[in-house]
Amino acid sequence: MQTAVLSVAVPEVRRGREVALLAEHEARAIGYGFVDAEHLLLAAVALCAGMPRFGAVLADHGLSVDAVRCAARAIVGPPPGDRHEDRISCTPAVARILAHAAQIAGPHERVRPHHVLLAVLDGVDDPLLGGAHEVLEAVGADPRRLRRAVRRAGRRA
Repeated sequence: MQTAVLSVAVPEVRRGREVALLAEHEARAIGYGFVDAEHLLLAAVALCAGMPRFGAVLADHGLSVDAVRCAARAIVGPPPGDRHEDRISCTPAVARILAHAAQIAGPHERVRPHHVLLAVLDGVDDPLLGGAHEVLEAVGADPRRLRRAVRRAGRRA
């Protein structure tokens, strides 16, 4: 089955540029030619791990950057594609996650890593996000419990 790949302009990734760029870096580091849901998950976990409130929640649910990275590397992708400096090649799942993260953040707040993590977790039943959920399953995290904990931590932040 061939995966559709979109090309999203980096400035259009509304105020969540660091998450998208880290996801692209992680995707290329493990041999993907495009960003998929598991790369966004990895980037969100990496950035949230450095935030005191979210780092503790991730640790409580068994999510570490290394565990998520190992699980993501287990999923094999196509060879790297063409690279454009101002664009990120991504799947429709990533476009959907970023759009949902922007909705979660609201019109006046920038998209933060925990918004992306929540968007991934909100799509637990979405078949397009299968790779991210396989990663969560591989590290032993319960997406529904993690979602509640991240939301609680977000309200306190």
